[in-house]
Amino acid sequence: MQEYFPELEQLLDDCEVTSNKECIKKTSIKSSRSIISSLQQNDGYFEYSININEAKESILSRYTGLSLHQFVILVCLCILQLNNYCVMSILTPFFPKEAEMKGMTLDMSGLTFSMFAVVVVITSPFMGFLVSLVNPKNIIVGALFLSGLCNIGFGFFANIQSLDYFTLACFTTRIFEGIAASANSVAIFTILASVFPDRIGGIMGIVEVFVGLGLSVGPAIGGLLYNLGGFSMPFWVIGTITIAFIPVTMIALPVIPYQNVNKMENKGGIFEIIKIPSIILILCSNLITAIGWCYLSPIFEPHLRKEFDASPSTVGLLLSLLSIAYAISSPIWGKIVDLVGTETTWKLIVVGLFGSSIGIVLLGPTPYLNIPNQIWMKAVALIVFGLSSALALLPTFKSMLDYAIADGFRDNESTSGIISGLWTSVYSLGEIIGPIGGAALDENFGFSICSTVVAGLHLLMIPENTGSTHTEQLPTSKTIELIFQRNSFALLVNQRA
Repeated sequence: MQEYFPELEQLLDDCEVTSNKECIKKTSIKSSRSIISSLQQNDGYFEYSININEAKESILSRYTGLSLHQFVILVCLCILQLNNYCVMSILTPFFPKEAEMKGMTLDMSGLTFSMFAVVVVITSPFMGFLVSLVNPKNIIVGALFLSGLCNIGFGFFANIQSLDYFTLACFTTRIFEGIAASANSVAIFTILASVFPDRIGGIMGIVEVFVGLGLSVGPAIGGLLYNLGGFSMPFWVIGTITIAFIPVTMIALPVIPYQNVNKMENKGGIFEIIKIPSIILILCSNLITAIGWCYLSPIFEPHLRKEFDASPSTVGLLLSLLSIAYAISSPIWGKIVDLVGTETTWKLIVVGLFGSSIGIVLLGPTPYLNIPNQIWMKAVALIVFGLSSALALLPTFKSMLDYAIADGFRDNESTSGIISGLWTSVYSLGEIIGPIGGAALDENFGFSICSTVVAGLHLLMIPENTGSTHTEQLPTSKTIELIFQRNSFALLVNQRA
């Protein structure tokens, strides 16, 4: 497996190396998780060879800390996530109307939407296991092909006149789209953890920008294409683009050899990982954050229409504030996550949960607090919630991976795949519970009480997180000896007590 050491690329430029001269230099730098894993596997010693011409610092790495190959991979992963969430949300503005014209009830229409998330919940743990057997790059290629075919097929459903056949076709297609999305997400996170082992927080923050962008522009693109070409146009366009991106993916993404994924056995599988208390708490935090994001889906528009006679454009503008706040803050929080230790990460999650609860309390607003129930307050609340939910969510993947490794799991793609599958599955479960629970609470108790309950769930998680006692830490530094020789060098790492 190809390893990436941006810190070493910086050091190489400081040493004048020619084909006829040897240069030996000793220095100390912050070690990467990959070095730690190699030390564990080889009793504190391993040899790593690289061509010196490939390690020359470029202008790109000087400003971003990424090699050209890493940068290309990151761009590809961002586009994949953008596409993933556009596929999920593109039918939002027009499908309920079209389904109603076919005779489908509102409940069945809603079930068509939620079927996507249900499948992701069920299949993500399996996909986490699959990435230890199949190259993640190949999984993504297969997922793109399946997703593209499903969307192109969905465009032909406008010609189905029978309600039963239309419902069956929609359900079946959304099931396969969910499988493709699950495979895509898990494989993306696995590659992310492999290529950027020391910068997971910051890189994940950048990728999450495109998640928010996909959720924002997906419905807008869907509505625009629907107005231009009817029911079929949005699906045919997104399906064609998805399949057309396959060659780019095959070129840009790295190959993770089969033997590197499976050669080293882990301490255990998914059932061993979910026994780790800290990981259970993080998964619960993920679930609550997802519920907070999604409980608004079925009830926010009716609430604004009833209270303020708000137009659809006003509702869309307010919801876009949530996505924009999340997208803008994600890279910032991600960078902070990379700079702090694992224990400090808990504090970030707690601050994020607390801030999210404040945003939801303002959004309700919670009764008896004398908070003005005005449109401008809704806007403020959504911005606060977007900023805080990003902080609550971004540290979770890296923290789960750190705690699994500290508990004895190998730092390889098998562990990353299991963590990716769990993370994706639990978040998607929140995407199911949120709309269902939000609609039930709103119908029986009203929007304010519903929001208060969701805010309370966020606050309930805070004592659990602050009470975490998991204190195992990964090593933070090693002494690295660089031996440059002709056109290649060997990197010898000696672990010191």
